[in-house]
Amino acid sequence: MNRVLIGVVSAADFERAGGCVSELSHYDGYDDWLDSRYGRFMGLSLGGADASLVTVVLKDFLGWCSYHKIRPGEAALDVFTQDSVLCSPSATAGG
Repeated sequence: MNRVLIGVVSAADFERAGGCVSELSHYDGYDDWLDSRYGRFMGLSLGGADASLVTVVLKDFLGWCSYHKIRPGEAALDVFTQDSVLCSPSATAGG
């Protein structure tokens, strides 16, 4: 089964991210955005993927984007989440 991680940020980080992640302006607020991310999770899960929502720290995500010269966005958030979780020591230790 394909493991897919969907990145989300906290409500407080969402407010701060508004100026950095242009896609967030398409949503009516944090709850609307979270519903969208949950919809992605459900779609992937129903499609047979082992999907999970993972909360990440905005500061870490933005630093990662800067380092990799990637524009911060939802797709980049998912790549960052996948990289962060799968490369962490706990992930390789069976966590």
